[in-house]
Amino acid sequence: MYEITYLDASREPVTHVAGAGEVGDVVAWAGSHGVKIRVRPYTRPKGEPASGSAGKGDEQR
Repeated sequence: MYEITYLDASREPVTHVAGAGEVGDVVAWAGSHGVKIRVRPYTRPKGEPASGSAGKGDEQR
């Protein structure tokens, strides 16, 4: 899992948790739209179950 943060100067950064298969598509999309992003490995917070709701409710693109 990876944490993708969309870095938009006009508002708060938006974070999205994505699987490895989605990262390439997000990077390609960001590059073609001039959007700056940060991609880093996602580490589940302690106490959060493995099948937890990581990323649920987070705003996406």
